[in-house]
Amino acid sequence: MKKEKEEDLKIAQTKIEEQEKEIARLQSLLAHSSAQQQPTIPYAAQIPKSLLFKDVKVKEDTFTSISDNKTTILFDPLVNKGFVKFVVQNLHYLQAVGIADETVKYERKEDPYARGKEKIVTQYNSGMIGHNGDWIEGNAEFFKTGDCVTLELNMDSSPRTLTFFVNDEEQPNYATNIPAAVRAVLWCKDNAFKVTKFEALSAPTAKHGAGSRAWEYGTKWKN
Repeated sequence: MKKEKEEDLKIAQTKIEEQEKEIARLQSLLAHSSAQQQPTIPYAAQIPKSLLFKDVKVKEDTFTSISDNKTTILFDPLVNKGFVKFVVQNLHYLQAVGIADETVKYERKEDPYARGKEKIVTQYNSGMIGHNGDWIEGNAEFFKTGDCVTLELNMDSSPRTLTFFVNDEEQPNYATNIPAAVRAVLWCKDNAFKVTKFEALSAPTAKHGAGSRAWEYGTKWKN
């Protein structure tokens, strides 16, 4: 009888130890998962408008053009430090996404270049990136509905960088020496898009590996 009780105690103790190990494993997974989650950045869209006319319909994170006018939308907050990811999904013919110097402000019926080609960097849905009136080919297209384009800003590196991703694939052409404070910018005309992420990263994900090429902000770009 005593021997049976000892065996039962051993079995019970073994089960307790196994449960404790499982609890520790789950706690470790939870801690790792929490560490992987990036802080979301609350944003506000600067949409040019008047008291009588409206060019863009906004529903939560979705922006839809409802007129024939060009509309360039800036996104606050101003990005001036850390590592930031801004992700947009193409819902219907998203044309361009990029960054603008902090001094740039837009009025109704203006495209991204209306306030100075030298003050912005954009990637078009054709895959070309543009700055200062110059165009560089080589990045992926994002014509299709559902395609996602990402801006990854590294404001702590020297020089500061802007890297593009299309459908989570890092693109070879990226911008360096970008201004110390910028806003995300999108061009809206006959299209619709959704902002899916605006978040701070704990570290940059861009690798700038073999085949990548840096293009310096403020200079002439030539292939």
